[in-house]
Amino acid sequence: MGELFRHELTVSEPEVLALLGERTGMRFGYGSTDPGFSYRLSRAGDGQLAVSRVRVDGTMSLWGDTEVFTVAHVQGVRYDWRIREETGSAAAGSSVLFRPEQPSLVVAQDVDVTLAHLPVQLVQATADTVYGVETPVEFASATPLSARLGEYWWGLVRYGAGVLDSEAFREPLVRGELTRHLAVGLLECFPLLGDREERYLTMEAQLHRYRIAVQFFDDHVCDAITVEDAARAARTTTKALVQAFRANHPSGLTPAQYLRRTRLDAAHRDLEDGDPTRGDTVKEIAARWGFAHPGRFAQYYRQIYGTIPSHTLDR
Repeated sequence: MGELFRHELTVSEPEVLALLGERTGMRFGYGSTDPGFSYRLSRAGDGQLAVSRVRVDGTMSLWGDTEVFTVAHVQGVRYDWRIREETGSAAAGSSVLFRPEQPSLVVAQDVDVTLAHLPVQLVQATADTVYGVETPVEFASATPLSARLGEYWWGLVRYGAGVLDSEAFREPLVRGELTRHLAVGLLECFPLLGDREERYLTMEAQLHRYRIAVQFFDDHVCDAITVEDAARAARTTTKALVQAFRANHPSGLTPAQYLRRTRLDAAHRDLEDGDPTRGDTVKEIAARWGFAHPGRFAQYYRQIYGTIPSHTLDR
C-alpha cells in the first residue's frame, strides 16, 4: 500500500505550504497578508490514502489544481470556493470535492478543514469493481448529491480522522478497509456523470450473484466444488463473480478466498473436536477439507487463527 507517513506542523508563512501539498498531489499556491495567519496541519497516509486535518487562523487564499480526488469538509467562518464555473461556500459544515485538472480558487478565514485524498487510479478501480462497468470516473458537481449523503460522507471522514489518531492506523488491513470505505463513499455521495439507474441495476445484479454464490459455497463445502461451479450456479462468468465478491464481501475476498476460508473454518471445527488418541491427525483433517499440502494448510491456518493446527488438535 506504500510507505506510511505522518506529518504534524504549524507554519505562519503561506509560501511553505506549496511544498507540503506535493505528497498528496495538491498543486496549489497559497497567500496571506493577515498578520495573524497560521496554518496547523496533521496528516497521515500511505500510497493509497491520506487524511489531513487543518486549522487556519486568519485569512488566506489558495489557487491551483490537484492530481487526486480531494474532499474538504469545512467548519468555520469562511470558505468560499470556485472550481471552473461552479461556486459555493463550505464554511457551514459542508463538503466540497476538488477534482484532478480542474482549476480551483479558495478564500478561507478561521476554519477547521478535514480532507480525504484518494488517487484517481484507486477511485477508478473501485468504480469498475462496484458498478461492474469500466467507464471513466467523472463527477458532475463539487457538492454532495443531497444533504443526507453529505452527512453520511462527513461520518466517514470523522471515522477516518479518528483512525488517523490511533495506533491502528499503522495496520495495513485497517488502512485498506478505511480506503475502500472512503472510495465507495466518494462514488456514492457525489454526483457521477452517466446513468445512475444503470449503475444501481448493475450493483443489484452483482449483489444477487454474490448471495447465490455464498449460499452455494456454504451448502456444498463438503463437495468437490470449484469457483466455476459457483459461477454457473449464479448464472454468470468467473470474472463477473470475482467482481461481485470484491464489491460485496466485507473484506473484499475473491470467490476462491471465500471457499478456502469456508473450508478452513470446517477444518478448524474438526481440529477442535479431534482427538489424537483416536488417531486424528492434522494431515488427515487438512486433506479431508481439500488441503493436500500440510505446510501450506498450517500457513493459512495460522493467518486466520493465530496458532498452528497441531496446537488446536492437542488441546
